[in-house]
Amino acid sequence: MSLKPYSGYKDSGVEWLGEIPTAWSVSPLWYLFKRSKRLGTGYEELLSVYRDYGVIPKSSRDDNFNKASDDLSKYQIVEVGDLVINKMKAWQGSVAVSEYDGIVSPAYFVFRALITTDLRFMHYLMRSIPYFQHYASISSGVRPNQWDLDPDLHRLMPVLVPPLSEQTNIATYLDRETAEIDAFIADQEELIDLLTERRTATITRAVTKGLEPNAPMKDSGVEWLGEVPTRWVVAPLKRQLLGIDQGVSPEASTELADDQSVGVLKAGCVNGGTFQETQHKRLPEDFAYDSKLLVNVGDLLVNRASGSPSLVGSAAIVRTGNYKLILSDKIFRLRLSSTVLPNYMEKFLNSTVYRIQVLGAISGAEGLANNLPSSALRRFLVPVPPVDEQEKITAYLDRETADIDAAITDAREAIALSKERRAAVISAAVTGKIDVRGLIDPGTIGVEGASVGAA
Repeated sequence: MSLKPYSGYKDSGVEWLGEIPTAWSVSPLWYLFKRSKRLGTGYEELLSVYRDYGVIPKSSRDDNFNKASDDLSKYQIVEVGDLVINKMKAWQGSVAVSEYDGIVSPAYFVFRALITTDLRFMHYLMRSIPYFQHYASISSGVRPNQWDLDPDLHRLMPVLVPPLSEQTNIATYLDRETAEIDAFIADQEELIDLLTERRTATITRAVTKGLEPNAPMKDSGVEWLGEVPTRWVVAPLKRQLLGIDQGVSPEASTELADDQSVGVLKAGCVNGGTFQETQHKRLPEDFAYDSKLLVNVGDLLVNRASGSPSLVGSAAIVRTGNYKLILSDKIFRLRLSSTVLPNYMEKFLNSTVYRIQVLGAISGAEGLANNLPSSALRRFLVPVPPVDEQEKITAYLDRETADIDAAITDAREAIALSKERRAAVISAAVTGKIDVRGLIDPGTIGVEGASVGAA
């Protein structure tokens, strides 16, 4: 069923909202919500605001590495139905209506509803594209990734208020539509996990046992490695290196570099075993860098640090060079000797036996970045075949992983498109660009304000 616009519109009086349905109104935030600053005891459930999931218990996920204070007595009370905002990341989407009672950081804004609204609608509205863009326009600061939301401008923020019955219709429609999209995304993410496991297993078998099933074997002397082909040498990585380069991490813009500028790589530029050149930040024009730090096609890069242990040590060869980029201090560049081919080493660095060593070597306090020291990396044991056998293994793995990589790429693209569609549907519905009245079964409409979705 195609969605139609409303039959009548009027000027909202707000440039960035444009025209709105005739029956809708616009009110400042202060009329709808009041700032709350109640302190908890420190024993309540600790909550966090996620861009993708809204307000959830911090303990429910293992990918939030922001460390809470040792003293939680100054943390703020949040009740079900409160609007919670991470004031430094509102423009990135860290805004949501809570479905939980608990406490949040003193750095957050917490608001209580003053009038009756469908809080599910308000949740979707506050997390829609136009509002993300407005948060950005009223935020500022020295660090681009942590702009501070101006409270005086924020309290004047215009909020769309449809009639209550329409709020409920819109929220119910979006609950249904986003649930279908989220289920598809979850299926694609599960597929990626399965394909990645298959890819890793294929690589691990080849770089530890070779391609010849009847090749004579010997004990490697390493329990987690087992037997390796007789012709192979098991030696520390440092014996295969000419050196390790490491870059710098100056303050940089969140924008990408252009033809006239230089970018510095982000830590995630090699996540997933593939070099992603858009994972960088533009350097200031006056930043003086050492030309030896410039990244070239063919370089083998390794992630040194990440909030997630599973990403530390990610590695890939640079295969595209559309930007002028330099190494950051979170990225190692391995300069290899002639005893090992870069393509073979890249494959090894995406194997299970490499990951075992990474997880045993990373350091870092709880809640902070996990680090892979270069001294530990140099000690990692590598099974090294003769160069001619490295060539055969690399060619074999290129063939075997090509279809897997293509399927992973397709799944990632499907996820990206689905997220774009999700955001577009939400924004169109909550701003009145489409009319969802008549598309909702009255029996599916719940009590106003009873629940908020994870928009």
